[in-house]
Amino acid sequence: MFSAVYGEISAEVRGTLQGVQCPSVGRVAELLAQPELGLPGLAELLEIGAHPAATAQFELLRSQVQRQWRAAAGNRLRYVAPIYVSSFCVDACPYCNFSVNRKDTVRHRLTTEELAVEIEAAMARDARVIELVYATDPELDRAMLVQHITQAVEAVGTGEGAGVLLCTEYQDAGTYEALRGVGLQGIVQWDETLDEAAYMRWHDASPRKREFFTRMDNHDRAMQAGLDVAAGALFGLADYRFDALMQIARARYFQAEYGRGPFVMGTARLKPINGKELKFSTSVSDHAYETALLVYKLAVPAAGRWLQTRETFAMNLRNVLDGDVYTYRCGEVQPGGYTQINSKSDAGAQFGVNELERSYVEGELAKQGFAIDYEWMPGCAAHGEERASLAEAKAVVAG
Repeated sequence: MFSAVYGEISAEVRGTLQGVQCPSVGRVAELLAQPELGLPGLAELLEIGAHPAATAQFELLRSQVQRQWRAAAGNRLRYVAPIYVSSFCVDACPYCNFSVNRKDTVRHRLTTEELAVEIEAAMARDARVIELVYATDPELDRAMLVQHITQAVEAVGTGEGAGVLLCTEYQDAGTYEALRGVGLQGIVQWDETLDEAAYMRWHDASPRKREFFTRMDNHDRAMQAGLDVAAGALFGLADYRFDALMQIARARYFQAEYGRGPFVMGTARLKPINGKELKFSTSVSDHAYETALLVYKLAVPAAGRWLQTRETFAMNLRNVLDGDVYTYRCGEVQPGGYTQINSKSDAGAQFGVNELERSYVEGELAKQGFAIDYEWMPGCAAHGEERASLAEAKAVVAG
């Protein structure tokens, strides 16, 4: 488990960041000429984001990354359709509109019939890779997750490129084994921050989420069950340089421990909730954010970066690279958002988003040589295992 090496790695990252200087243009060129960068070199490049005047260094970094992963034509983006299932939550994250403390949030939990309608709406837009998203719902248990994943897998099918992902609070090993058995292919979890002290400041009042190390090891439990993982930080809760380096260090830990890294590096950044701006001392500027995106790609080239509707289309268009995961519609980040089962309002959304129409997005991306792939996920046998039958999965649940 990553928690076993967390102390050593976090101390190394903090030591690396101490006294790091913004590199000169010449130094950036030297770093980019190296075949693989260690944490010290990556820390230097991340420091560019903390210096708004370092435009020449930033442009050199961007041009190098785009030269490798952004051709004039033939670039491919992987589409995921998030489907929010529940906005009921026991946790009290102050940056989230689903927080139990937010009494004016319009909450909803999809019924089985409503979930079917939402999946159908996403598939009508050609999405064949869907992500089921939950808050820390007190009614959510293993049996409900098995039912929902089974329903989603049956809807999208088991053909080439189709798949189901899960984004929920941490689960135990048995639950992931059961979900793998009915066809789940991976989990999505942004770690908020891997700065333990900062994490506890944000989450100490959350009965479930406050378990820092249990949550941190969630990716290990999922990978041990044969699932793929999407990992990343939520930029804005701590020093972005620390979080980016920790995510890179952990991606390399996964590679060493399991023979594969995360298939996606999450790039979420704090955004307004219920129409109100969040102004924290750790807020991450556009310059710093874009620098982190570039460093992620250099450090973990096999992973796509997930560019989302949290950001403007102009921001995403500037930064998208071949192989990235891209989403232009998130169902208004609320249960029933694709078909307005609930209500189209900020009061029901987890955070602010920029929902876009497919024709516009595809047209603008095509001008820059990008096409969206809606069926891209490898089959469930990718790790040499076959899906168990639903009866077998139910037996695991019963056990």
